[in-house]
Amino acid sequence: MGGSSKKQTVGYRYRMGLHLVLCQGPVDAVQEIQMGERTAWGDASRTPLPTGYGLTSIGINQPYLFGGDEREGGVVGTIDVLPGGPTQSRNDYLMARLGSAIPAFRGVLSLVARKILFAANNPYIKPWAVRVRRFTAGWHDTPWNTWNAEVRTWDDAIGQNVSVGMNPAHILVQCLTDPHWGMGYPQDSIGWSFWNASWALADEGFGLNLIWTRQQPIESFIGQVLDHIGGILYTDPEQGTFELKLLRDDYWISSLPQLGPDEIVRLERFERAQWGELPNELTVVYADWQTGGDATVTVENLAAIQLQGGVINQRRDYPGVNYGPLAARLALRDLRALGSPLARMSLTVARDTLERPPLPGDVFLLNWPRLGIDQMVVRVTGIDTGTLGALEWRIEAMEDVFGLDNAVLSPPPPVIEEPVLEPLPPALVLAVEIPYWELARSLSRAELDYLTDTDAAVGALAAAGGVGQLNWQLATGASAGDLANVASEDYAPLLTIDAALPASEADALNLPVTAISQPGRLTVGDYAYLVDGAGEIIEAVAVLAFDAGNARVDLARGVLDTTPYAHPAGTRLIGVGEWLASEGAERAPGESVFVAAIPRTSTDQGDPLLAENGQPLLLTGRQALPYPPGRIRLNGQTEPAVVAGDLSVTWAHRDRRQQTAYLVQQVEGDIGPELGVTYSLRILDRNDTLVHTASGITGTNFVWDVATAAADAGALGDHITVEITAERDGLTSWQPQVRAVDRAGYGLRWGQYWGGV
Repeated sequence: MGGSSKKQTVGYRYRMGLHLVLCQGPVDAVQEIQMGERTAWGDASRTPLPTGYGLTSIGINQPYLFGGDEREGGVVGTIDVLPGGPTQSRNDYLMARLGSAIPAFRGVLSLVARKILFAANNPYIKPWAVRVRRFTAGWHDTPWNTWNAEVRTWDDAIGQNVSVGMNPAHILVQCLTDPHWGMGYPQDSIGWSFWNASWALADEGFGLNLIWTRQQPIESFIGQVLDHIGGILYTDPEQGTFELKLLRDDYWISSLPQLGPDEIVRLERFERAQWGELPNELTVVYADWQTGGDATVTVENLAAIQLQGGVINQRRDYPGVNYGPLAARLALRDLRALGSPLARMSLTVARDTLERPPLPGDVFLLNWPRLGIDQMVVRVTGIDTGTLGALEWRIEAMEDVFGLDNAVLSPPPPVIEEPVLEPLPPALVLAVEIPYWELARSLSRAELDYLTDTDAAVGALAAAGGVGQLNWQLATGASAGDLANVASEDYAPLLTIDAALPASEADALNLPVTAISQPGRLTVGDYAYLVDGAGEIIEAVAVLAFDAGNARVDLARGVLDTTPYAHPAGTRLIGVGEWLASEGAERAPGESVFVAAIPRTSTDQGDPLLAENGQPLLLTGRQALPYPPGRIRLNGQTEPAVVAGDLSVTWAHRDRRQQTAYLVQQVEGDIGPELGVTYSLRILDRNDTLVHTASGITGTNFVWDVATAAADAGALGDHITVEITAERDGLTSWQPQVRAVDRAGYGLRWGQYWGGV
């Protein structure tokens, strides 16, 4: 008998079309495509497979990649590589599926899988990984220094040159200059030190493989590159160019400049880490070339382990390194630096003893006989040249690990008793309830959002009472006899204004001043307080210009939450800037706090001196109070002496939460208003008797007509004072806006000024 066979389904093959966008393009090469952690196409070694800028089709024939049809199938089909070049055309496969309206996908590297076989019996897509190379492709302008963009080194294990990554100097140049994803500086802002660094890094076989996903700021990514290579990026103060300094043993000891007692004004800090704090074993975590996962290399200092009686391990992550020998070199580099008790120091040098300010990364020899130091190699880590014309430079430095073997230490000379410098009472101690401006600039966004209307903060400013004064300590307490130290701060600049100031919103220009203490610290762009004879803050002003040589200053009146007031000649001006000490404690409106300053010298500490008025600071919750309005106009005039007819008052909104980027001046227009703010207006006669009030005003104007004025003020209406305050949730602005004006028609002729009481 004849028979027939019946086909039986034993499994399914799965095909799919895909478009995968990988990264910014174009790139120099696509080297490898992995699926399910297995190589579907390409070369897992370091041999490049260039694609150029045109379309490249890759044929994959791996039907048994995952075990064939009996297991999970394999990968078979064609994949188009779209490098993302500027002339790239639209992909025909994508147009056939999605229509001709699709873009060409220029500027990104992408893969198009043309309905490839990707699995059998298992419909789930396995994870893809693509290895790409980019050294000279994708630059916005002409690629920088193409000769050594790719770093290659000899590998003894395989007997050939291998690529270890992109030159870190090139990475930094592209981060600084690319206008699309970088910082957008022109390429001529890159100094020659980058060329020297690029060749040095190439000679070291120092290549990096990093991905920036914009989940961190570009500045942090640049810092990560510098951390890998042991380098410092800075701006040359003379040329204005970016410079790259590699921290290497690349100097001759005999050619280094020396700093000693003749150049150093003060050695303010000199300290070494203790042996018990130093690591003696270091583990470097790097990216494995084959898998992309983490790999580790560990190095030890056996002598230190024996000395310290055990292992003290520290971990360092270098995700940009994927070459084991380079990771081992970095481990040895870091163990030597971190495991050595290197000295750290802060010193102040006289400007006229050096030809130029030291630059970050510069090396010099320290000579300080008092500590028994002779010929210690020291590297600059930071430099503060102060304000323009400053006579001293402050240097942060540390002992250079490459100069340890060359340091010369001699026995210190006999101890000579240093003369005791007497702590002098400060010239001014000013208690300050810290305004919202300061909190917004010092707290994190989360901390700022945590503030409520029932929070208040205490601070203080102090001006030095003489020469030789080092700094001061803020002390606060519930009584004058129960004060506790809470913070240290440097002294603020103090001057006197040698001219009377009217209550005017106009800038006070070319004011003569007398320096009382450290005028060089008065910084243009910061604000200062005008302080009366009783030691009370009357007005905050912005410093527009300061000519120390001619003793002249320009001020913008009534900034922050203050308003313009009249001041007599001799009013004190104390700069705030970075000199405001903060208690750092949470307090509430209604509390009373005694505030004092404790003067300190390098050899002694004085007694607490209470804030000038001797009374406790009564907290009002200043930071939460709404700002008073600005740009006050009476009958359309800024500061008229006389008005006639109806009195029209206009103003501009202010908003403390929005006024944190710069110091807003009185003349500026509306900002805000802050949510829930209304305005109240009070009119007083020449005897300061209240004659009219208006409240709950949400707009920016009020009119006191002639009929109402006659009924309110009567015969005393020839001179009035207008007060305007902002209010929110039962809180009133810290200061009101006050304007005084004569009214024509009450015994005065038009243009005649009131000359009575």
